[in-house]
Amino acid sequence: MTRLLRGELIKVRTTRTAIGFGAAGLLLSLAAALLSILTSDLFSVDDKRNALNFGGGIGILFLLFGAVGATGEFRHRTLAPAVLIAPDRLRLLLARIGAYKLAGLAFGLIIAIIVLGIGLALMGGEPGPELSGGDYAKIGIGGVLDVVISAAIGVGVGTLVRNQVAAVIGTLIWLTILEPLTGVLHHHVTDYTLGSTLDRVGRGVGDPGDPSWGTSILLLIAWGVVFCVLGAVVDRRRDVE
Repeated sequence: MTRLLRGELIKVRTTRTAIGFGAAGLLLSLAAALLSILTSDLFSVDDKRNALNFGGGIGILFLLFGAVGATGEFRHRTLAPAVLIAPDRLRLLLARIGAYKLAGLAFGLIIAIIVLGIGLALMGGEPGPELSGGDYAKIGIGGVLDVVISAAIGVGVGTLVRNQVAAVIGTLIWLTILEPLTGVLHHHVTDYTLGSTLDRVGRGVGDPGDPSWGTSILLLIAWGVVFCVLGAVVDRRRDVE
């Protein structure tokens, strides 16, 4: 299993895709934080949490990162040689999930350190109550968890769908259109969707009446398990091309 993980890490490390997604995640997180802090008056603790929340939106980006990486195996027909080396498809998928989680962890930590460090320096001039050390810790931990688990979910989605364009477009439609529409069924349904869960985990807190931060982390893990298990089940029954 260790050799498989190393092989998948080499694939992630040696492609421009990983660097591109990592750089995009850092730049987007930094730009969003700077725009919020420098152009808005942040009077409340919630305002300041929202300004530093890099996990919610960037989680979606890293979900696409995992999906693009997993579908790339089918698009470039590199799965067959990998299966010849490791016939157990489940172990191969677990190694791929582990590699993308480790990549997400590395990128998440870098983003958290830079965004929260700059945010801490700039927040001192904002009016209202200051964020506590615990608030910063929750935002940082939540953001990293968003990135790590989203990358794993993306691998599950990419393995399940296989077609790269369909996986990317389908993910965006699901998160930006279909999930918000579930509120038509009941306004509390959206509290448990993937997008809102990513947002709560990234902010380090849930709004009154919403699932708590700890519950949101468990929900996010559950989403990850569901997509990875579905991907594994479908992958084991699919012929290798």
